[in-house]
Amino acid sequence: MTLSRTLAAALQRLVDRIDPQEGRYRMLFESSPLPMWVFDAETLRFLAANETAIRLYSHSRQEFLSMPAEDICRAEDREAFRQFLRRESGSVNRGVFRHVKRGGEPIDIEGVGYLVSWRGRAARLVLINDITERLRTQHALEFSQERLRALSRRLLEVQEQERRRLARDLHDDVGQALTALKIQLESRSRIEECVETVSHTLERVRQLSLSLRPPQLDDLGLGAALRSHLDRQAALASLAPHFEAPETPRQIPAHVETACFRIAQEAINNVVRHARARNLWLRLFASGARLELSVRDDGGGFDVAAARRRAAAGASLGLAGMEERVALAGGSFELRSAPGQGTVLLASFPLEPREKPQAA
Repeated sequence: MTLSRTLAAALQRLVDRIDPQEGRYRMLFESSPLPMWVFDAETLRFLAANETAIRLYSHSRQEFLSMPAEDICRAEDREAFRQFLRRESGSVNRGVFRHVKRGGEPIDIEGVGYLVSWRGRAARLVLINDITERLRTQHALEFSQERLRALSRRLLEVQEQERRRLARDLHDDVGQALTALKIQLESRSRIEECVETVSHTLERVRQLSLSLRPPQLDDLGLGAALRSHLDRQAALASLAPHFEAPETPRQIPAHVETACFRIAQEAINNVVRHARARNLWLRLFASGARLELSVRDDGGGFDVAAARRRAAAGASLGLAGMEERVALAGGSFELRSAPGQGTVLLASFPLEPREKPQAA
């Protein structure tokens, strides 16, 4: 907030003449859209407060005039606020503080103070700007930016890990199998071993392909792809799978189908790796114009708040990645869990096609 010397001089004239008999100046002070106070420069007690300040802080005029200025500050900001009010270097000073309304609600304010003379005594006129919402928005933006940076860093790390894993699998399994097949074919006498090697190689290539994108998703639809993935992962982890997909819509937008499958895939993989569960339930159904996904297990559960803090810090891509993917598809995401109580993941997606579908 920048005030010219002319305006400051006008404010001085205004304060000099704040008096019940001077109706014009009292009206200007009271009708200001900004909260305004006048403090005694020595005692730091309120000498005047306008209607906007009274509405902002919920104190009555009488309450303002009966308390010291520090009473509107949070304890940690009181000394800085005293220094702000007492500062004598220059006629104008500024500061940002955390104040408290009547009833305890905190607000962030930006204050601009002017040394003035009020009815013959040294005083300070303070104009207040409520910046609570601005700071809240700024902090939320900074948190989102930091989370995005952490997610981007983690994404690059995971992509590199996946490339390394695929390269190792191709070299160790497929590459070695093809080398053995070449040697066997050169001998021309070990046909059965050649067939066995080819079968093993084909199965490994199939597994690698399925881990990247299951063909059922394109050929048979979301329900079949989810059932196949659930059964395969449950068998590997000795889990009892439970699948339900009543009245699944036939026409699901491609970006929703992909997002829903990836969320379920990540949730199932987390159960297999961490939950120590015996049962795994997956339910897919339509509710109005939305597609609903539920993944539930009877495992050990976890502290959701702690998991979100780790995800925000970039320590875990899984949870943050699922939330980001659901958000990109225009959906909503909910996670319910507690230690010893299993976990329920709920994701909801709009079924209306979008103008610009997100890529898988």
